[in-house]
Amino acid sequence: MFVNAIDGAREPLDHLKAALDASGVVGTWAWSGSQDQCILDAGAASVLAGDPGLAGTPIRLERAKACVHPDDRDALFRQFRALGRTGGLFVAEYRTLSPSGQLRTILDRGRIFRDAAGTVTHGHGIILDVTESSRAVPIPEAAQQPLERAAGHAIACRSAIDELGVADLRLLVDMLLLRLGQELGRSVRASAGDLH
Repeated sequence: MFVNAIDGAREPLDHLKAALDASGVVGTWAWSGSQDQCILDAGAASVLAGDPGLAGTPIRLERAKACVHPDDRDALFRQFRALGRTGGLFVAEYRTLSPSGQLRTILDRGRIFRDAAGTVTHGHGIILDVTESSRAVPIPEAAQQPLERAAGHAIACRSAIDELGVADLRLLVDMLLLRLGQELGRSVRASAGDLH
């Protein structure tokens, strides 16, 4: 099987799986708005709920996020609940603490969907373990390129707007982030072309 990713390049499915593994993908989640329940795959159930045996079982959000670090729980639940009312892009970085005491930094990204009447119906997402990158020494802002600085500021702006829960502001920042991502991608491709 082949996938047509980003630039129309065709890669075998095992290349996609290798890329996902290398990028820290841990697992996926699905959320039902009408029942306020989550379904996690085995990886997500292990990291988020502390029990891979819960994979595929509808569970309440509180149980699905049982391993979220106590210092990060309130902000995470507030952000998710706000999107549970409005729908939209969900992006959160938080820590998890396993029953054995392992601390991880998780990037959780997904989308909450609405039907034609505007009712929030469901959501889907993916979690990545970014523990290694969160320990990396940050590049001082003055040493970053203007595009990288702009992206960093836009991400911080998006986080603040998530706390506000204002849907039209969230949409505007999402559009800015999309456009910045396109420019960053173009810049990376141009740099890669210079190396060949």
